Amino acid sequence: MGMSRFLAVLALAASLLTSPALAQPPHVQRARALFVEGQQAYDAGDFAQAAEKMRAAWELFHSPALAFNAARVYERMSEYQPAIRFFRMYLRHGHPTDQERADVESRITALQEAEQRQRDQVFTAPPSGDELTNEARTFFMRGVTMFRGGHYQAAMEAFTAAQRFAPLPEIFYNMAVTAERLGSTRDAMDYYREYLRVRPNAPDRGHVESEVARLRAERNR
Repeated sequence: MGMSRFLAVLALAASLLTSPALAQPPHVQRARALFVEGQQAYDAGDFAQAAEKMRAAWELFHSPALAFNAARVYERMSEYQPAIRFFRMYLRHGHPTDQERADVESRITALQEAEQRQRDQVFTAPPSGDELTNEARTFFMRGVTMFRGGHYQAAMEAFTAAQRFAPLPEIFYNMAVTAERLGSTRDAMDYYREYLRVRPNAPDRGHVESEVARLRAERNR
């Protein structure tokens, strides 16, 4: 289900779009209007505006569905703490099914991991054992050690070797960050794009897109 459709379904659940506008209290009518404006902003790619509108709608009408809407927009922007906070409000005040609760809890965990990764700068834990060969794991961990030590050329060589055994998103991300440290802007952009290609729903998608835009701007100066 696409994001816009998902938001609309949640709004229906919140009764913002199903009840006649004239029958709604003024604050609910305003929340309804803000939701529509937020959805339009999201469709236009203006995520910051969408987040502002969704949050304002929730502040007027404390619907769990609107909390979820706000969380999903912040998630798309890689605004980790607001996304986690609104997801938790949804779990606390909504009535999710077991499957929905598991999905949201999984999203919260992924956001926490992405936030930690932003502090660590690279993926420090190798991908799951089912996807990573022993050779790839060895090169991956060597790359992390070299990166942390500031030996970026050696780190790139190790990550490149790991990628040959297992072309996984975590490795492409690390290659992107390492290429940037080496001053290889074009390579960094390409690796970031490959990371998003193989992991389109990455919780740090907004952050990675911002990095690509920043590198592009620097390259065009």
